[in-house]
Amino acid sequence: MEGNEKNIDILAYMAYGDALGFLKENNNAHNCLQPFSYLYAQDLELEMQKGQWSYVTQLLIINCKCFVDSKEKGRVLIDYTRMAEEIKLWQYYRCGTPSNYTCKLDSGRDYYTGDFYWKDKRGEAFSRVVPIILVNKNFIAAQEEAYKNIIYVNRHPQVILTGLLLLRTVYLLMENVIIKREELIDKLKDYLVNLQLSKLEGESEKKLRPNYKIEFEQEKINYLIDLDRIKTAGSYSTATSYSKDIFLLALVNFFKLYNGKDIIGLRQCDQKEVYAIIYALLALVKRTDKVKIDEIKDFTFIKSMNEYLFKLREYEIGREFFKNEDKRVDLFALQEKTTVRHPILNNIIIKDRMESKNHIELIVGSKTGDHRFLKKT
Repeated sequence: MEGNEKNIDILAYMAYGDALGFLKENNNAHNCLQPFSYLYAQDLELEMQKGQWSYVTQLLIINCKCFVDSKEKGRVLIDYTRMAEEIKLWQYYRCGTPSNYTCKLDSGRDYYTGDFYWKDKRGEAFSRVVPIILVNKNFIAAQEEAYKNIIYVNRHPQVILTGLLLLRTVYLLMENVIIKREELIDKLKDYLVNLQLSKLEGESEKKLRPNYKIEFEQEKINYLIDLDRIKTAGSYSTATSYSKDIFLLALVNFFKLYNGKDIIGLRQCDQKEVYAIIYALLALVKRTDKVKIDEIKDFTFIKSMNEYLFKLREYEIGREFFKNEDKRVDLFALQEKTTVRHPILNNIIIKDRMESKNHIELIVGSKTGDHRFLKKT
């Protein structure tokens, strides 16, 4: 992929798809980016600016911010000490409410022994694994890091397989520019057949639940059946909105758009993530000529983040692991016009502070722009 400019704006295209899906979920009548209203909580409706993306992009960016380029290990990996702090902060500027992340925040360490961690099939924001393949030249290294990242939030076999199949799809398009549906799906099926849980787990000492290995193999079989169906039929219908449904709908509609046809079957699912994946894949095969990615919120920042990923890929950053020295800053205790250095946000200023009956709202200025933070009172 060295020197290949076709991938340079993939994050921006993902954010565009996410923004389009976020808009459609709140105002389905529109097919181009524009301002809209979003119900943040039962008692709070927020006005969203044109091109506002959701937690799908937010969590993808958090992954990017947590990368550490280790030339000695020959890979780019994720710093989970920083990740934990990023997620704690994210809950106050989130756009949307992904159940897996909010449940993790609410449950703490108990989350990993609870049913949700093991049984949730949706695995919201699983597309956050895409940057992992962008920064790692070696697919096995990328697969190992993606697996760790997926099980950081979800353990259901379907979510794991979905994340890894998306990773493999992006890799295949990066390396081969495969555009024939049958060829791509055959390669995904081959990958799935050879994927072994024991190799993914490696030397992990974490105990798996009883029958987990059987469930993993059954999900592989179910996936192979559905991949075969979309290979021959070129369509996919579903009454559920699990991770597999999101990925297969995205894959089917990617090929439809590539061939100049209309998108189908998205109204009953999470459109944000479907569109994010579709536009990522379209970017990889250079079918985005009419997409105005500069209309997304914080386009310049996202574009620079994409360029940052390619520097990480070449081990040019030398990023160090985050040192959690307990220099916590309570944003909501700060008054208007206060300036401070935040361990995650760096130098910030509180530009505005508004208090209502149920919420405190802050407008925080930083190097990357102005950001809104909300907290229930």
